[in-house]
Amino acid sequence: MTTTPWPATLAVDLVVGAALLPVAVLRCRRAATVLVGAAGAAVLLGHGLLVAAAEPVGLLAALGVVLVVGLAVALPPRPANAVAARVAGVALTVALLTVPAGAAVALRAAGSPAWWQLRVGFAAAVLLLVPLLALRRRRPDLDGYAGTALAVALAAVVTPTVVPGGESLALYAAAALGMLVLAERRTAAVTTGRVVGVGLAGLALVAAAPLTLTALVAPYGDPVRPWSGVPTGDGASGAPAVGVALLVLALTAALLVHRYTGRRSGSAVAALPFGAAALPVLLLVGPAPWPVVPAVVLLVGSAALLTAALAGPVRTAPAATATPPAAVPGGPGSGAAPTAGGPPVGHRRGGELLVPVTTPIGLLWTFFGLVGLLATRAGTLAALALLVIVTAVIGAVGRRPGVRLLGCLTTVAAATSFALTAPLAAGLPTRTAGFPVLVVAVAVLLGAPLLARRGSLTVRALEAAAQAVAVLALLLTVGAIRHAAVICVLWGAAVALRVLYPGQSAGQRWVFGAVAGGSELLGAWLLLISGEVVLLEAYTLPVAGLTLVAGLLALRSRPGLTSWLALGPGLAAALLPSLVSVLVAADPQPWRRLLLGGAALGVVLVGAVRRWQAPVVLGGGSLVLLALHELVRGWDLLPRWIYLAVGGLALITLAATYERRRRDVSRLRAAVGRMG
Repeated sequence: MTTTPWPATLAVDLVVGAALLPVAVLRCRRAATVLVGAAGAAVLLGHGLLVAAAEPVGLLAALGVVLVVGLAVALPPRPANAVAARVAGVALTVALLTVPAGAAVALRAAGSPAWWQLRVGFAAAVLLLVPLLALRRRRPDLDGYAGTALAVALAAVVTPTVVPGGESLALYAAAALGMLVLAERRTAAVTTGRVVGVGLAGLALVAAAPLTLTALVAPYGDPVRPWSGVPTGDGASGAPAVGVALLVLALTAALLVHRYTGRRSGSAVAALPFGAAALPVLLLVGPAPWPVVPAVVLLVGSAALLTAALAGPVRTAPAATATPPAAVPGGPGSGAAPTAGGPPVGHRRGGELLVPVTTPIGLLWTFFGLVGLLATRAGTLAALALLVIVTAVIGAVGRRPGVRLLGCLTTVAAATSFALTAPLAAGLPTRTAGFPVLVVAVAVLLGAPLLARRGSLTVRALEAAAQAVAVLALLLTVGAIRHAAVICVLWGAAVALRVLYPGQSAGQRWVFGAVAGGSELLGAWLLLISGEVVLLEAYTLPVAGLTLVAGLLALRSRPGLTSWLALGPGLAAALLPSLVSVLVAADPQPWRRLLLGGAALGVVLVGAVRRWQAPVVLGGGSLVLLALHELVRGWDLLPRWIYLAVGGLALITLAATYERRRRDVSRLRAAVGRMG
């Protein structure tokens, strides 16, 4: 049995298939005949390609035959029926795919490395734009098939780069996506090109994400540790290809948005995320010395935040009727052009997307830039200073009330961080940092009324933030009592000054007055503790004095208020601690007994004159207890007959004037009951 050589089999397949396909498409009138003839030709030509794969020369010859036959079938005038037209379009698609395949086979036969084969194959796939544009003008009915060939060829070239190798998947996928966008037409059909384009975009983003994240988080090797010194590591490899890929994606997004909207602002917004990601990656090519990369990232984030804050509300454009756009063409039936009459459905102004795009970029890039500059003390202070300036601008001139409020609060936080970091960076102890932090709190408290035109909510929020910063300043001085006392005294003085501001309600003044008094009282107590003062009244009388002053003011402003509610707490704080000390302590304490009795008598007299019940009752009760205490203390100092004589005289006098004394007690009870 004689074996037929493979060249003869190849020749028969190619010759018969090449003759059968044109006849079936161009000569046959019946659809069934066209399908049978085209199927037979496809089988013969496919078998020929399989046989030709034994040798590169034979495969090149077979690819050339397929190219010629496909063009010969598709380029003549339109076939007689729709089935023949579809077969001609498929033949054109297969014929165009032989161009990049033939280039790759030729280089492989020449022994070129794999990366050369990929590059030349990609260039050959890009060359398919030429016949695509030519057919778009002369044969619009074949536009979709040529676009399909371009999309499939680009996908076939990019696919090998998914396997780890020497070529950049991100760059190939981005470049292929750019080619598809260049070939794209605003058509209504969802085609192969759209599916391939989405897949290429996903591949490009996934491939570029690791290096982009590295450029943001750890551009000089390991992640930055605060104040660990200038990083000395090198940047990651592969930065040039990824940086160029991101730039290509930026241009592609801008071109695509401009094609559908016709607005340059929308194109710039679409390109912004990719451009912002490409900048730090390209800086690693140098590599740029520290702190160039984190500083640039911080500047980009700050600019994005300012842009988002200063962007005004966008008015919705009037609706327009149009044909919905499709993405990349590349399949049958995509040759129809869009109807005129306005922008396509889904059109949006670039301004509507400005804030949603710039806000996450600004937040992420600012965060990563700030973290990257924490490596040194000077970098930390510079980053915080820039953050204070940016947030202050946002709080001052932001276009939206919520943005302005957030900017003001962020400015307070950034300024507090700067005030806290500066002394620590200079090597000063933590307790010293409380004073610059307190300066921030005072500035915010006293400056908040200047923003009254921004709304009362902003003023109230800043006042609350100032109180929180003051508490932080006090906490920083824990363990240093004198520093804490000074903090309290200074803050009390600042709040007291805030009470004098005009245009405040009575409730606000009461709140500020209470905070000021409490802060001054706490400062006085801390000073007494630091000086080891043991005098009880040094702690109680300031509280009592403040409470009594507040009660007197309340009695003047609220006529229906009783003396028990207004003056009772203050009098109790002034009299009861000293009275308990006199009654319980073993020490005689003559001066305390004398002064307490005099004070109680004065309270009774003032209460009687002003007709206040609380001073009379509390002062009188204190005098009675003091008198009993003095009687008990003097029991053993005098002869017993003196007590008996005084008691007898008192009983005789009471018995002789009993009715009068009962009337006096009743009148006293009634008088005290009528007091306020």
